[in-house]
Amino acid sequence: MMIILYLLILFPIFLKKYLDYQDSQRNKVHYLPLEPDPSPDYSHHDRNLHHDQKSQDYFDLVVRCLIFCTFDDKKYDSVADCLSLTDIGYDLRIFSYSEEIESLFRNKFISESLRQKIADFKKVTDEVDEEEWYFESLDLRHDERWKKINVAAEDLLTEMNIKERDFDFALYVPR
Repeated sequence: MMIILYLLILFPIFLKKYLDYQDSQRNKVHYLPLEPDPSPDYSHHDRNLHHDQKSQDYFDLVVRCLIFCTFDDKKYDSVADCLSLTDIGYDLRIFSYSEEIESLFRNKFISESLRQKIADFKKVTDEVDEEEWYFESLDLRHDERWKKINVAAEDLLTEMNIKERDFDFALYVPR
C-alpha cells in the first residue's frame, strides 16, 4: 500500500518534469545551416557592366515610355483602344531604378543636364498610384495629372533631341 502511495505522489512530479522537458524542446529554435547564395556575388563594377551592356534596351524603353506619355486623344484618335495603361505603368518603373537610369547617364545616352528633368518626370508620374495604372482608371482626356505627365514627357523628348515621335501603340510590348 505504501508503494502505491509513493507512486501516486511521484507520478505527477515525474510527469510534470517530463512535460516541462518536452515543452522546452518544442520552444527551441533549430537553425538550419546557411546555404551559400546560389546567385553570383556581383561586385559594384560587375553590376555596372551588366547595366552598361543593357543601356540601349533601357534607352529604347525610356523613349517608348516618353512617347507613350505624350498620348493626346486629339493627336492619336484612332489608337485609344490599343493603349494599355497597365503596361506603361509597369514600364514607367524604370525611372525608379537608379542603376538603370545611371547607366544611361554613364554611357551618354542621356546628357547629365537632364538629370533634374528626369527626376521631375518621375515625381509627376509618381502622382498616379500603381493601382490606377493597373486598373486603367486614369482618364487620359480629363485628368490633370495626365496632362502634367504629357507636358513633362514632351519636354524631355525635346531636350533629348528625339525627332521621331510616331509609335505604333498597338504593337506596344511591355518590358
